[in-house]
Order: sequence, then structure tokens, then C-alpha cells
Amino acid sequence: MAPKPGAIPELLVDIASVSSRVFWLVHNAVARAGAPIQLPRTVFTRFSEAVAARGSVDATPPLVEHPQGLCRLQDAVIVDGVGPGHVNWIHPSGDVRVELARQPGSAEYYPIAAIRRAVAARPRFVHELVPVGLREANLVVERLHRRLGRVQGHKFAIGLRRVSDQELDGVAIAARPVARHLDDGLTAEVRRVAVDPAVVNGCTKLLGAIARSASAMGYRRLVTYKSDDEDGASLYAAGWDPIGRSAGGHWGSSKRPREPGPEEGRKVVWVKVLRGDRRER
Repeated sequence: MAPKPGAIPELLVDIASVSSRVFWLVHNAVARAGAPIQLPRTVFTRFSEAVAARGSVDATPPLVEHPQGLCRLQDAVIVDGVGPGHVNWIHPSGDVRVELARQPGSAEYYPIAAIRRAVAARPRFVHELVPVGLREANLVVERLHRRLGRVQGHKFAIGLRRVSDQELDGVAIAARPVARHLDDGLTAEVRRVAVDPAVVNGCTKLLGAIARSASAMGYRRLVTYKSDDEDGASLYAAGWDPIGRSAGGHWGSSKRPREPGPEEGRKVVWVKVLRGDRRER
């Protein structure tokens, strides 16, 4: 006798639940675990219910406020020894998941001791301008620059150092121009400027210092490049002017292949006139 249409669901077996139980039983037997893995108490009869239950676990709502008041979601922070980034998740234990500025899409957890607010109120340190070597300057760039890493060569570099503990909070590096038509011996390129965001007017101070140093060395102009998403407020404040856009492109060729760099698109070209040329706004 065939079952009634209304009784068919009662005779169906949840194949997914049975297969999952068999899998874990076989897994325990193969792994020879000392204590068997506990099977879930709740057995979902519908796949949609299992998906909804898993979604409720994986999509745990993040905490808007940090348990210890250190940072909030989307705050700009600096991970000590790693670099700047943005907070995109805060675990109730206090660990913070940060998306690094130089690695878009990254989501790494860092302990609370390594997180420092980039815009938090900090003691006003007294800084001094000091000459630094390329190795020391590159360490600061890797720690504080938002996008780019170390520089291969340079002409000179200037650091912004705390008077109290001799810690470098910023650095500016000048080198030969990358563009060959600008490499006339009288033009220098500011290749990197990396400053702790908590230092007030740190970029402007370094840009002014590197311009004075270049002028004293006999250079006539400085050049640097900025992306479209950077406003260039520090350059304006230091007396720089935008003059156009670079051609962009890739440095590699068939005879001399090179790996594409992180920032190879067209940039806004900024120039600082030191002597000999007329400066117009």
C-alpha cells in the first residue's frame, strides 16, 4: 500500500545529517583521537536552517566601541612595527582586526598592545631636524608610509626626531629624478615623505627642511609625485605647485623585464622652485 501524499515528508531521511555524522565517526577512527568529538545536539532538517544558523555565528556583529576605549570601527590606527591601517573588526577579547593601508583587502588580527590611534591625543613632543642615513630612513618608511616601501638609492635624507627619547617620528628622502629628462644635475626628487600622523604639521616641516637643504647644496628645483586621492595640503603649505600629470606606464621591457610596482599609474607632478626659475601660482 502506497503512503498518503501527506505522509511522504515523514519518511524522508536527512541525508546531509547522516553523512556528516558518518564523516566525523570515520574521522575519529582514523585519527585515533583519545576523546571522541561531540556531535552537535541540534540536527537541522532543512539546508536553509543550517545556512541561517551558520550565518548567525560567522556574522557576529562587531563592537562599535573598543572594550578599553582604544579605538572604534573605521578608525585610522598604526600597528607598531607593521604600519598604518583601518580598523574593520574588534573582537570582544580586545584583539583588533586591521586592514593595512599598503595591503588592501588584508584582515590581520593584532593585540591591543600593538594598536595606536593615529588621531588620538598624544603628548606634544619637541622635535628636531637631523640628517639620517638611507638604512635608518627606510626603516621609518616601512613603519609609517601608507603605500610605498623602501627606497633603493638617495642623495640625502632628513629625519624628524624627538628630543626626549631620540625616536624618529618622520623622514623625508631626496634622490635623483626618476624621469631622465629631469635629471639635469640641478633637480632633485623627493622620493618619500613618511610621518607619524599624530605629529602636527610634520610633513610640512620636513618638506621645508629638505627644500632648504637642497637649496644650500646648489639645487634649483625639487620635484615629487602625488596620487589623485591625496589632496597635497602639506605641499601647498610648503610652497609647492602642481604643474601637470606624469605619463605613467611600466618600467619593464622585453630585454629588461621588471616586476610591476604598487603605484605605476599617472600621478600629479609637484614642483618646488628654489632659485633661478620664476614661480607662479
